[in-house]
Amino acid sequence: MKNILTFIIAIISNICYSQVDVNLILNHQYNGNQFMYSQNYQDENGNIININRLQYYISSIDLTNNTGSTIPLNDTYVLANANVSNYYLGSHNINSVSKIEFDLGVDYTANHGNSNNYPSNHPLGPQSPLMDWGWPAGYFFLVIDGTIDDNSDGIPNKNFQLRSLGDIMLQNVDYLFGTYENLNNSINIALNVNIEKWLSGIDLINVGIDHSSSSNNLNMCNNTTDNQVFQVINPTSINYSNKVIDITTDYNISYAPTINYKLDRNHDFNLKILNSVGQLMLESENIGFEGNYFIRKELKSGDYLAVFYNSQYKYNHKFTVIR
Repeated sequence: MKNILTFIIAIISNICYSQVDVNLILNHQYNGNQFMYSQNYQDENGNIININRLQYYISSIDLTNNTGSTIPLNDTYVLANANVSNYYLGSHNINSVSKIEFDLGVDYTANHGNSNNYPSNHPLGPQSPLMDWGWPAGYFFLVIDGTIDDNSDGIPNKNFQLRSLGDIMLQNVDYLFGTYENLNNSINIALNVNIEKWLSGIDLINVGIDHSSSSNNLNMCNNTTDNQVFQVINPTSINYSNKVIDITTDYNISYAPTINYKLDRNHDFNLKILNSVGQLMLESENIGFEGNYFIRKELKSGDYLAVFYNSQYKYNHKFTVIR
C-alpha cells in the first residue's frame, strides 16, 4: 500500500510541476485594425501619419496561476517589434495563468549595464537599429519613429522620432487579468497592443527628433498605464484567417537596412538577396514567417531584391542600399 501511495504522489507531482512552454502573443493594432508598417493612419487630430519603426522592451515578468501563486520569470526580456506577434517566454512549472504583470522598459540593474555584455541574439545585446545609447546612458524603453502630414496634403513627409530614455520611463503594467490554460503543453498569453493610445496627447507635428527623457517621451510612456495600451484578449479571438503580407524596409542605417516582414502564418520561409542583375548576394534559411532581418553583409550602393520563399509561396521586396 505504501508503495502504491508513493507512486500516486509521484504521478500527481509530475502533473502539477511539469514544464510547459509559455508564449506571449502581442497583437499590435491601430484604432482596432491590425497594424502594418506599410499602412498610413490618422493621429487623434486627424493628421495622416506613417509609423516606420515601433519597438519596446518588456522586463520583470510575473505570472500568477489559478491558485494565486506568482511565478517570476527572472532574467527574461522581450524586445518587441510591431510587426512581430509571437514571443517565447521559456518553459516553466505552471499549468494555467490568471494574470500577467510586467514592466515596459528595462529594470534598473540591466539598464545600467552594458549591451556588449550580451550576445547579439539576446534582447539586451547590441541591436540594429540601435536600442541603447551605450553605457551608462541605458536602453531606449519605447521607440516610435515615423512621418506625419504637416501641410494637409495627405502625404506624411515630416519626420518624428520618439525614443524614451532613462529610468523614469519605466512603467509597471499590473492590470492584465485573464484565463490562459495549458493546451497541448503550451500556454499562450494573448494581449492587444493599442498603438494609438501611446501617442495620445502628443503633438507629432512639432515633436521633432527626440531621443531623451523629455516630457513628450515621458507622456508617451505614461500612456502605457494611463490609457491601458495593453489589453487582455482570448487567443482564439485573434483572426489569423486573413493572409496579411507586410514587407517594409527600415532605413535607419541606409548602408545596412533592416527588412521587416510578416508573411503567411505558420509557414517557415527562406530568404535570398539578389542584386540588380540577379546575382545571389546573401541567403538565409528558416527565418520563420515574421521578424526583422538585419543585412549584416556589406553591400554596394544600389537596388536589391529580397525574395522570401518556401515550397508554397514567394514574395519579392525591392530595397536600396545607400553608402
